[in-house]
Amino acid sequence: MRRHWLKYTRATVAIAVLALFVTAFADFRGLVDASLSHAVASVQFVPAALAFATGASAIVAVLAILVATLAFGRIYCSVLCPLGLFQDAVARVADWIRRKPLLLRYAQPATWVRQSFLWATAAGIAAGWAGLTLTLLDPYSIFGRFGSMLFRPLATIVNNWLVGPANAAGIEALYRVPPQWAAVGALALPAAMLLLVVVLAARRGRLFCNTVCPVGTLLGLLSGIGAWRLELDQERCRKCGDCLRACKAQCIDLRAGTIDASRCVACYNCVSACDELGIHHRFKWKPKTGDPHPDTAHRSPETGHRAPATGTIHPSAPETPNPKLETAPSQGGASRREFLAGTATALLATTGVGALLAATPAPAAPTPELPFTPAPEPVPPAPFARHAVTPPGSGGIARFLDRCTACQLCVSACPTHVLQPAFLEYGVAGIMKPRLDFNHSFCNFECTRCADICPDSAILPLALEAKKLTRLGLAHIDYRKCVVPVNGTDCSACSEHCPTQAVNTVPYAGNLRLPQMHPELCIGCGACEYACPVRPERAIRITAQAVHNQAEQKIEAPATAPRPSDEFPF
Repeated sequence: MRRHWLKYTRATVAIAVLALFVTAFADFRGLVDASLSHAVASVQFVPAALAFATGASAIVAVLAILVATLAFGRIYCSVLCPLGLFQDAVARVADWIRRKPLLLRYAQPATWVRQSFLWATAAGIAAGWAGLTLTLLDPYSIFGRFGSMLFRPLATIVNNWLVGPANAAGIEALYRVPPQWAAVGALALPAAMLLLVVVLAARRGRLFCNTVCPVGTLLGLLSGIGAWRLELDQERCRKCGDCLRACKAQCIDLRAGTIDASRCVACYNCVSACDELGIHHRFKWKPKTGDPHPDTAHRSPETGHRAPATGTIHPSAPETPNPKLETAPSQGGASRREFLAGTATALLATTGVGALLAATPAPAAPTPELPFTPAPEPVPPAPFARHAVTPPGSGGIARFLDRCTACQLCVSACPTHVLQPAFLEYGVAGIMKPRLDFNHSFCNFECTRCADICPDSAILPLALEAKKLTRLGLAHIDYRKCVVPVNGTDCSACSEHCPTQAVNTVPYAGNLRLPQMHPELCIGCGACEYACPVRPERAIRITAQAVHNQAEQKIEAPATAPRPSDEFPF
């Protein structure tokens, strides 16, 4: 058990962490507590760093990850990163399908590719494109979109399939839930990325982590100079290759007898696989004494070749590596070309998906005569679309796009499912980031779940009373579509569902009542738009606020008591 405890401990924690993330993102019934989801997400490196940059108290998580990496290597990648753990699960399933573990030979590090992605990320952040850059490359956010946009609808479909048999068996806990699919344009990118990650993990283990992921590259720089690093014991190693079959990062070079600490993801599979206890941690920060190359004592002074060592555990071990385990010089280059070609193909496949087609607008109907002057129509927040409404607590569109990494945790947690991934409503920089879709639902007046759960402070915590006065958008009634003046039909759906009384009704044409808008009271929650029966385009619609502000609160006049008199008041 001595050689297995590191692997089993790491695997147990990793399985628990991955299960928590899958449950949080695929939760379609709102069963996961917001505090638990926030806790597991706030220890992710990028969200914690963003929260710390915005002034939130996330310094503990950031420092813990950096210190652990500097001490023992990329523990974060093997225990906490959901995308890395997902790749491990895919690789394990692929091994079961193949019925044997895949032998991943040592590959030369693609240093220029890794650093290119890292410096491109840094350049994007420095140029003010942090939101878009981290949306595309942050491993936590990539997995979040897998869970929320792909796994959650699939889990809903499986649930609906099981409802009938469960109810027939007397189990009433299951009930049907409509699947929440994102728009095709927003769904194409995570679907293409999922395909890419699955193929790479099944064929090359952690190649994505050691080639594309900027977090992996950054932590690899620290682990390369870490205090305790895994090392091959040359006296014990028999060049059997068991460690190569266990390594998922292709970082063990048996020929040179070294382990590339910058690419090692600290899974400890190699430690467990070595029957000779030939791989163990060694403290590397102490000053070296004597010959800096210990193995030169076993080399011939004439030829420089290594001579047989005395007192070794396996005197019969071969002096040269097994030729079957030697790495071809072109292996690393071919794999990099294969990876880059796959990446380009996946990106090209998504180009132009969901392109918007211009439609010829129908001539506008004349505005009917009204007993009052209607409020002017709000101006859309250029250059964004009218319906680019950001969640309460985000502060406004520009701030939200700069900080949100589109992890979709708030989308999964929203009890009314009004939060949906955007396509081009925010423009290219806001693709897949949450927006309030009032065709789909409305923002609950008594809810702050998205603000409670956001790990990177893109949505700041908001007290419920403050949220009830935070204006996200502004409603406007188009009386050319409203059924009251157009069809002569009585309707008060918008006024009945408005929680702030921003819409009331006034007498109109006999016994009808016409809705009237009071913009100063509107918070843009979308309850009126969602309730409006007019189709295909509703008669009352919300226009986004570029910067959130505060609405007025309606104060009801207190009832006045009758004046006392000698006569009976009735």
